[in-house]
Amino acid sequence: MSERRVVLVTGATDGIGRATARALAAAGMKVVVHGRSKVKVDATLAALSGELPGAELEGVSFDLGRREAVKNGAAQILERVPQLHVLVNNAGIFAGERSVTDDGVELTMAVNYFGPFLLTELLRQRLMDSATEAPSRVINVASIAHARGRIHVNDLALADAWTGYAAYAQSKLAQVMHAVSLAEKYPNAKLVAYSLHPGVVSTKLLRQGFGPVAGASVEDGAKTSVLLAGKLDVDEPSGTYYSEGLASTPAPSASDAAVREQLWSLSMRYAGL
Repeated sequence: MSERRVVLVTGATDGIGRATARALAAAGMKVVVHGRSKVKVDATLAALSGELPGAELEGVSFDLGRREAVKNGAAQILERVPQLHVLVNNAGIFAGERSVTDDGVELTMAVNYFGPFLLTELLRQRLMDSATEAPSRVINVASIAHARGRIHVNDLALADAWTGYAAYAQSKLAQVMHAVSLAEKYPNAKLVAYSLHPGVVSTKLLRQGFGPVAGASVEDGAKTSVLLAGKLDVDEPSGTYYSEGLASTPAPSASDAAVREQLWSLSMRYAGL
């Protein structure tokens, strides 16, 4: 390769995101580390720089749950990062109680889906413009929980049916659908999109959502993201869902084209695009 490829990893200050950022930096990619807290982003950059001498790292901090924060964060990235080849939408939460953002969106859906959707749209042209050697790509770190999710198109905030799991599963199904929609709407050689289930991984999110459950290491959980981000060419077509490193078939609900199009329209309305 004639240039160092550039990847943005959201939620990269701990867990799977940090392991993903570390592995990709170790493989020679320039990594943009995202987190909500600037203090944590700076600490992560310092730690990774110490562990990986010569690594090329950038940091950016903003809240994916706030629309204006995402717009400002994307503007920072576009100003500071001339080329961007991979976006890993890794950040996610499992909320213990229902809350609504200042934008009027249920928090889990805002952080896990609407924020990443908006970020993807704002960076999409930069991604496509950077696809000189291989397609740029969007990687959505979803979950097997998508199989139990339902897109409540008339009540995405789950005002009448909220549980932490229902909100989480809905957001993860939305992420899987997002990758499929990107594949359908941009069927060219410049952008591909994938979604994935990383496995049951011992992370803060797993403990918050499910209690003391045994899980794989964060390094194992990062493997699929690292594979999809690091390879110059991916064999599977855009829109493919991966489960623990293998191309797989998502839940039938992810193939509901009518709901997927409704979700896209609602997402574009949220984004103001």
